[in-house]
Amino acid sequence: MGKIYLKTKFENEMKMEIPHSANIANAMYGFRELGAEIIPYHKIDEIYDKVTREDIVLDYIGQCNSIFAKFGITPRIPDYPDALKPFLGRKIWKDTINSISRSEEKWSAGYFVKPIRNKVFTGKIISSISDLVGCGNYSEDYEVLVSEPLDICAEWRCFILYDEIVDVRPYGLLLDRNRKSYKYHYDFKVLDSMLEAFVKWDERSVACSMDICVTKEGQTLLVEINDAYALGCYGLASIFYAKLISARWSQLLGLKDEYRF
Repeated sequence: MGKIYLKTKFENEMKMEIPHSANIANAMYGFRELGAEIIPYHKIDEIYDKVTREDIVLDYIGQCNSIFAKFGITPRIPDYPDALKPFLGRKIWKDTINSISRSEEKWSAGYFVKPIRNKVFTGKIISSISDLVGCGNYSEDYEVLVSEPLDICAEWRCFILYDEIVDVRPYGLLLDRNRKSYKYHYDFKVLDSMLEAFVKWDERSVACSMDICVTKEGQTLLVEINDAYALGCYGLASIFYAKLISARWSQLLGLKDEYRF
């Protein structure tokens, strides 16, 4: 059974080492419950040469990707898989950030824009030229996904582990504080249909999230799919969070999941 490498930092006020983020802390608690050997570190360079295919690294997306690249792996699952397109409730297409910034018709339309390359910038609604600040790079014309906006009242993250939803957690902050998200709830029958479609998707991940929302019109729709190796826990029980991470790392590296029990 491999080691779990844990990114930590020294907390000056408490004068002690702590996990580097709340998500990393939650994963640590889960792996501790599972009986894993946990090794703390500060910088990825400290452990890069030590990490084997059997190990798991609890770090941020870029650092995890560097470990995957070491073994010739590039994690990639689509945000909007074809199998789940009937649940999108909106049109989605590809464009480039420069094309949007050059066209007033595009940048004033109120479209939701997110980069295809993971975390180049945070996806957001573009309704004015000022909304483009921080979305570009003078040396590169980023390819982006553009979608018609949704009038979202509440959102949830559905955690999928080996074709089962293990929990559904609320997330997302409303810009309109007068709209109380607790008054809205998703249609579980629609969610069941989404899961049935997901399970029929041949290239699916063994661990990921299916983010959903309820619109002002009462529709339950898919927001996007997210990969489990780069996933916020949003209150998911620590042992399930650790199992999600283990399942996905094992799938990516072509190994048996030692924590599938």
